[in-house]
Amino acid sequence: MTLTKVATVSTAKALSYQIIAEQICRVNEYRCPIYTLPHLPADFIVASQYDVAFWAYHILPYANQLRFIYITVEGEFMSEQSWAKVRSICEKTRCYVPTKWGREVFESHGVKVQDVIPHALPTPIPDPPKERSVSVVYLNAYYRFLCRPLEVTPCMECERKGWRWWKDIRNAFPDALGFVSSCAQVDGAVGYGNATIEDVYRLLALGKVYPNLSTHEGFGLNPIMALAMGTPVVSWDIPVFRETMPEAVFVPTNVEQKCYVDQRYMLEPGWFIFRWGDINQFIEAVKKAMNMTIDYSAVRQRYSPKLYTKFI
Repeated sequence: MTLTKVATVSTAKALSYQIIAEQICRVNEYRCPIYTLPHLPADFIVASQYDVAFWAYHILPYANQLRFIYITVEGEFMSEQSWAKVRSICEKTRCYVPTKWGREVFESHGVKVQDVIPHALPTPIPDPPKERSVSVVYLNAYYRFLCRPLEVTPCMECERKGWRWWKDIRNAFPDALGFVSSCAQVDGAVGYGNATIEDVYRLLALGKVYPNLSTHEGFGLNPIMALAMGTPVVSWDIPVFRETMPEAVFVPTNVEQKCYVDQRYMLEPGWFIFRWGDINQFIEAVKKAMNMTIDYSAVRQRYSPKLYTKFI
């Protein structure tokens, strides 16, 4: 008789964290009921630093019971008190982060990091196509943050995923396809709502290039998924992307914008730096990348789900 291993998981509300949690459980052969924070107790948590700090008073009483927390690091907090919350939690359980950049940020504030474990590629991954039907495909969510603390309305400069340049991309590449999360409306982009993981990969493989317009990420799986389908990626030159995508073509940045989150987002107050450069230079880089060849097998191996066996 085979005994089923069970682990309870609590994640941030974003679908990406739930997908990561499901994959950690699958790889380690656990059956996992997955809940949303602040549902506790749990065996492990998958969330961003802003989620962990926001729910810290719920997490701290159970921190000693947690096997680990997998924390995506994205930037800074507004107060030392927020850093103290995360330090307290990571003294009581193992805290993992997905990037070396994130570890440097955490350790600069005295937060103990067990190890760096990159996000793995979601599965299943289909075979790449033999032919590409369009020049470029961009697929991402859409959301804006605040340009100043306590501001009432989010600003376009703090639109994170770079959809502000989609009109420029379409003017340069009339056959360009854009897919945006279904709750958002972007002129010239199609909502991709309930697409399966396999369908998302197929969408990313329609184009000859993936223009990664995002101006900030804590990791950024979409462009890595594109690389895993053999699609060349052009990206703003941002430290996290340099670390996670050595195969990408990087466009210099010359603008920095500090962007803020607070409790209205159900997140701990904090800020991060968005970076971008000249969109015309970006478009020229996309044109030059059209005939690039990507070693997608190497990308798949580097971000194999086996990474998640290190947790348990």
